[in-house]
Formats: sequence, structure tokens, C-alpha cells
Amino acid sequence: MAHESAGLQARPARRQEPSSRAETIALAVGMTLFIVGVIALVAIFVIHALGGGPITALYVVSLLCPLGLTVAVFTTIANGSRRRRR
Repeated sequence: MAHESAGLQARPARRQEPSSRAETIALAVGMTLFIVGVIALVAIFVIHALGGGPITALYVVSLLCPLGLTVAVFTTIANGSRRRRR
């Protein structure tokens, strides 16, 4: 019986500290830039498939895709390393 109750005891959950507001905003900005860039890339391919020529602005906006990915990844890495140091 003692063995059963020992198995049923839950381990204490690891508490995650809430991320700071700046990190949350940076991650949201990174994801937004990435999504806008992906939409621009899709628009470029659709316009090409329909036989048209996309405007230069779509090419410029599509550069937001790797920029947003970079911001989101570096924010996540910085957030993880900051938590690990504590």
C-alpha cells in the first residue's frame, strides 16, 4: 500500500517564470513580419501563375519573411538562455 501511494504522488511541476512584456512583444512582431512575408511570397507565385508580373513592392515586402523568422528565433533563444542562467 505504501508503494501505491508513492507512485501516485505527483512530482512538483516546474514553474516557468512569466516572460517579460518586451519578449512577448518581440515574439509577436517577429511572427507578424514572418506571416506578412509569407503572404507576399504566395501573392508573387499566384500572380506569376496567372500570367502577370508582380510589382516591386511585393518583392520588398517578401523580405519581411526571413527578417521575421530571425527576430522570432533570436527572441526565443535569448528568452531560453536568460531563463537557464537563473
